[in-house]
Amino acid sequence: MTLEQIRSILGNGAFPGRKQPAELVETHISWVILTPDFAFKIKKPVLLGFLDFSTDAKRKMFCEEEVRLNRRLAPDMYLGVLPVGGKGEHLQIAENALPVLDYAVHMRRIDNSREMDVLLEQNRVTAGQMEQLAAVLAAFHRQVVMTGPIVYHPGAHWADFAELYRFQADVEKHFGPAAAEKMNRWRARLPLFLEQNAGRLIARVRDGFWVDGHGDLHARNIFLTEKGPVVFDCIEFSAHFRQSDILNELAFLCMDLEARGHPELANTFLQAYARHWNVFPDPADQGLFRFFKAYRANVRLKVALIELRQHPSVKLEEQVKLYWGLLDSYLRE
Repeated sequence: MTLEQIRSILGNGAFPGRKQPAELVETHISWVILTPDFAFKIKKPVLLGFLDFSTDAKRKMFCEEEVRLNRRLAPDMYLGVLPVGGKGEHLQIAENALPVLDYAVHMRRIDNSREMDVLLEQNRVTAGQMEQLAAVLAAFHRQVVMTGPIVYHPGAHWADFAELYRFQADVEKHFGPAAAEKMNRWRARLPLFLEQNAGRLIARVRDGFWVDGHGDLHARNIFLTEKGPVVFDCIEFSAHFRQSDILNELAFLCMDLEARGHPELANTFLQAYARHWNVFPDPADQGLFRFFKAYRANVRLKVALIELRQHPSVKLEEQVKLYWGLLDSYLRE
């Protein structure tokens, strides 16, 4: 699909449910049509270092996988996969859309004013809501603990982190030569840190702290509704990013809360989570958690840099500065 085709579907109201108001939201990997009743997510035909949506067959498979995985935490939200098809100006999202050109994840719409990132901006997230979220996630994570042989080496974290060096020119453009010097120091220090902590990381796998989790656990992927938290949009395109130490999963949410200026909520969440499941049984785990927060800030920095390349804006430049600053602060610790 192309952006023009997506806009045609939007303009013609060629989708199930009420037609207006409807809007298009674009990310670096998808287009999402939001309507009064539903959301329809169509994956972009992109091939990036961390995902491959380059063929129709792969996009269909990942749409189906997205529904399967997200029904674990949001069963009422994920309705299924719908074909996108038709000819000429008669493109539509529908069961009978022929010929099929692509696929859309079909979701029930939840009031966007209940998104956690929106509520954080309004200072309307409470300690009680964080405790509810901790209870939901701890129960989920205990259900998805991975057992049996797990292929893992701590050096894989460095391989992921080192993807940032593909963007070194972008980083130097925004932050100057001093940033390159910092990246060179990290290149020397972080593999050594992981080598020194490899025994503890591997022991945590053996001790049952490895989960097939969400993989993208941040405030924008959480609704805080009157009925309780709804966690959605988990990673479907890479088991590698979804399957990890539970500290890596929790670090994403805590890093995001700190990035949004709410470290107190991150502390409340962690304390509440620990009452359900103690995932810090060894003093060394605190150092690992700080590393994982840096790892997650690295991820958000790379996403912001990709989006900034595609759609330059002051807002994205501010995000790049924010995540660079966080990454630097965690690694100084």
